[in-house]
Amino acid sequence: MPRVAFTVDVEQDAPPFLQTWQGIEKGLPAMLELLAKHDVPATFFVTGLAAEKFPGIVAEISQRHEVACHGYEHERFDILAVEEQRKRIEKATEILQKVTGESPLGFRAPNFKATRQTLAILKQIGYIYDASKASYKCSPGNYPGLVEIPNTLPSSFLRLPTWLSFPVLSFCLRFLPLIVLDYHPWELIKISNVRLDLRFATGFQALSRLDKVIGYLTTHGIEFVTMEKVASHKLARSTS
Repeated sequence: MPRVAFTVDVEQDAPPFLQTWQGIEKGLPAMLELLAKHDVPATFFVTGLAAEKFPGIVAEISQRHEVACHGYEHERFDILAVEEQRKRIEKATEILQKVTGESPLGFRAPNFKATRQTLAILKQIGYIYDASKASYKCSPGNYPGLVEIPNTLPSSFLRLPTWLSFPVLSFCLRFLPLIVLDYHPWELIKISNVRLDLRFATGFQALSRLDKVIGYLTTHGIEFVTMEKVASHKLARSTS
């Protein structure tokens, strides 16, 4: 049975172009309602700063979904010194643990930009998986003892008309055992003053198309899984 991991990056709106938080304030409630409608578990990669500003919302997310780490303030880890990387990951990890009551087990670097040093820090701190790779971007190699779960399709893909997205999803379901989808709450609000790929088909249109995509997947007999479940399964197989 094909599996789909639906993931959400919880951050400020379209960083670094905007510094507003309407995605969390307005888009995130709509997303949570949509996931509840389809009974879909998801993994939310939350920045430490978002958890500081919206602890109640993040705590609510953790009751039904996995909460993982997305750095502290959506920084570029590929250009940070190693000690600064460690400082920010540890800070974000501590905040998420305090807000949710559990230490995050997964990490996704903002912009899918991580280094071998980033992965080493994650392993040392106690993370079990990294999601900083993407099938459509260059990424560092695997790190021993850390499960790598790459993203399959960019979030903008899910905003395409369904006559374009459904055939691609059908192909992926046929040939891939796991599809990892990425999304952002700010895509569910109408935004402007950013790049075309970030602003096209945002707002209500995005919500409608996301609803159709999830509905399409559920009718094809797939299993929705959290990233932690994927990682734990891989770790169990590697030690058996």
